[in-house]
Amino acid sequence: MNTNYLFVDKTALEKGHEYVTLLSNHEGHVLAVFRGHLDASSDASLTQLPADALRQTQSICMDMSPAYIKAEKKALPNAYRKIAFDHFHVVKMLTEAVNRIRKDELFRLAPSAHRTRFYWLKRRDNLSEADRETVNKLIPAMINTVLAWYFREQARNIWHGNSVRGTKQRWKDWIALAKASGLKPLMAVADTIENKLWGILNAMHFGLSNG
Repeated sequence: MNTNYLFVDKTALEKGHEYVTLLSNHEGHVLAVFRGHLDASSDASLTQLPADALRQTQSICMDMSPAYIKAEKKALPNAYRKIAFDHFHVVKMLTEAVNRIRKDELFRLAPSAHRTRFYWLKRRDNLSEADRETVNKLIPAMINTVLAWYFREQARNIWHGNSVRGTKQRWKDWIALAKASGLKPLMAVADTIENKLWGILNAMHFGLSNG
């Protein structure tokens, strides 16, 4: 049983039904499944593994759930060097911030702007030429949305940069600028990233993602 790189995540048994916690390895093997309260399930899924298997674990990738962090710190030696926060959840937080800011600005705009939601949720590289032209026309009227979107894309660039070296300082610079933006949803995400930066850097170092 290979436990060098572990992944923990929750998933629904069926749509609208209760969740289970899955523990798997980088080879795609499910090592443990546990149904129940989040605190209990994250703890129990790890305790199902032998102690010697956990000692050889180099990293474990997960979301930023306090319950998961608590369980991993309890089970893994040197947990702060091993816990890696999944890239998906960081992008999700930033996308939700962009969407909240977009909704706030829409109250002042013409109805045509209300049909552009998916433009702001996509990466710029994934927009068609026509979509980019539409976004460019909205920039003067949706400057806060554009600014939040820009911060999200810069965060992506930091994560997917060619080198991990110097990344910590790039994140610190990003955090400082995001906090200075005055956009509360973005500032809240910046606070979270600042508090969880150690696990984000671990994820970048190991190149891990639950995806």
